[in-house]
Amino acid sequence: MLKEERQQLILEHLKTAKKINLGDLSNMLTVSYDSVRRDVIELEDKGLLKKVHGGVVSNSYLNILSGQRKDVKKGGDLEIVIKKAVKFLKNNQIIILDGGTTNFFLAEQIPKNLTLTVITNSPPLAMALNDHENVEVILLGGRYYKRYQIAMGPEVSNQLKRFNADIYFMGVNGIDKTKGLTIRNYEESILKQQMMAAAKNTICCVVEEKIGVLEAYQICPLEKINTLITNIEPNSISLLGFEGVEKV
Repeated sequence: MLKEERQQLILEHLKTAKKINLGDLSNMLTVSYDSVRRDVIELEDKGLLKKVHGGVVSNSYLNILSGQRKDVKKGGDLEIVIKKAVKFLKNNQIIILDGGTTNFFLAEQIPKNLTLTVITNSPPLAMALNDHENVEVILLGGRYYKRYQIAMGPEVSNQLKRFNADIYFMGVNGIDKTKGLTIRNYEESILKQQMMAAAKNTICCVVEEKIGVLEAYQICPLEKINTLITNIEPNSISLLGFEGVEKV
């Protein structure tokens, strides 16, 4: 089966399925998991779907929420990461949250008794904080990228220069012990570097499936972040070689 045929079948299947597991796609198309993953990345780069933990959904935050909210609540990998991340939040902090599913759910789980300022370039994330009365939200404005549902560009970069945040929670597509933190979009990799410069500490939250994944554009070497939060134990074999960073 040609690549174009596989990708068309994936999109056709998404019309009726809320979420498709990558393993199920591999079996359905009778190709390797890596081939399916490459197809999904190409389709995501075209804005035709969204890759999420363990599968794909239509490129819409509403679909992401309907497909993943139950996984977060019932003790999945994402819930473990979020519970660990929440422990780093303290009263009167200024934090930066960029776009992505993990940070979206982290924002939702911020304790409502905490007084915080959240700086974000993600309109959906800002809306998730509407019922957090003690959280002030600063929404960075610039060119809106519909594919990633975030704002980027020189306006966002200039605004970031004005902040001295306590923590930046960075979302990534992959983390590798040699190449560090990587992502698929060049402009977003630069923006994440600027967000790091605007915060005292950088925390990267990843589920296990992103460990060992290397994407096209490096954000920074591993030792440039302060803390790595995962759903696995810090001494896990999957984290061997990830030295120079606190692992939680």
